[in-house]
Amino acid sequence: ALAMAMGHVILKEFYVDRHVPYFDAYARRFTDLPFLVSLRERDDGALVPDAFLRASDVGTSGGHADWRTVVLDERSGEPAVPNGTIGDRWGDDGEGRWNLDLGDLSPALTLLGRHDEMAEVLLPRFDGGETEGGTTMRRGVPAKRVAGRLVTTVLDLMLAHYGVVRAGLPGEWPAGYDDPSQPHTPAWQQEHTGIDAGRAARIAREFAANAEATGGRSMIVMGAGLNHWYHGDATYRAVLAMILLCGCQGVNGGGWAHYVGQEKVRPITGWLTVAFALDWVRP
Repeated sequence: ALAMAMGHVILKEFYVDRHVPYFDAYARRFTDLPFLVSLRERDDGALVPDAFLRASDVGTSGGHADWRTVVLDERSGEPAVPNGTIGDRWGDDGEGRWNLDLGDLSPALTLLGRHDEMAEVLLPRFDGGETEGGTTMRRGVPAKRVAGRLVTTVLDLMLAHYGVVRAGLPGEWPAGYDDPSQPHTPAWQQEHTGIDAGRAARIAREFAANAEATGGRSMIVMGAGLNHWYHGDATYRAVLAMILLCGCQGVNGGGWAHYVGQEKVRPITGWLTVAFALDWVRP
């Protein structure tokens, strides 16, 4: 809950309220945020996120087309397959493409402003809220028709899931950080964790601001404790999402620093010295 609320603040203040060039460039090249996801209409008429759009869906030639995921080139407005998709890993035609060099391709992170419609999608809600029996929530995403399929981007879905509202989108949205009735706000997490909503928002803001100022040198140090709880994988993903949104993974001095068993984290050595005054301890 805390990680989701911090992600809510990061997405709102560093992706929606303003543009951060470093985060933008990192997200386009190193994450799946610009990849297109199909929206599927269920029998009851509700739209739900489905599978990634693939090269085989848009008629792109080349081997392993079912394993090449697609982005929208914001310069041409056309679907494109960037280097380094999993299809490039297998087969001779992927030789020389197993990298993340975008070249002249500029993947669109969002379809807002280039959308065909504002689509309301059904998303899972895991906190037992009152929306539709405590299982789902309805939130809007900008969507576009590509090769006969209604699609949106991973980032657009992420913004919807985190409850970060943008003008014109349909659905049920939080009124602000202090609204506990909708999932993933600072006030919502306070009811689950007891952590002050204002403090959660401030730490998220400082974490992202430091990453912006230092080129991704914000770090989260943690052990295996989260793995010992039900849905620990989802908790890990929520924490990792903050790292990726702030362009920290793979950066010296930033990222996910995990320690358990025989694994060691360099920052802990210095921290232990200061925390326990080891420099004052007699050998």
